[in-house]
Amino acid sequence: MKKVIVYILTILAALLFGGVLGNVCADISTLSWLDITLPLHVDAREFHLYIADVTFGIDSKFNIAQLILTIIAIFIAPKISSMIGKKG
Repeated sequence: MKKVIVYILTILAALLFGGVLGNVCADISTLSWLDITLPLHVDAREFHLYIADVTFGIDSKFNIAQLILTIIAIFIAPKISSMIGKKG
């Protein structure tokens, strides 16, 4: 369970810091490629049920910095997980 929580937290941190890093690097000419966005769009699906109407859809953008930091986070998460709980 600890391993799953560490994976989720490191990936969320990578997405957050990658978004910030991409926005900061957008104005720097040599690093502006880190802010290139990759759209993720799933059309909205509507379900009209007897008692409620439900709509599902996703519209998000990911930049290159988020992608790179997420890949790094996947490899770092097991090392972080093994360090948690160790006594010095």
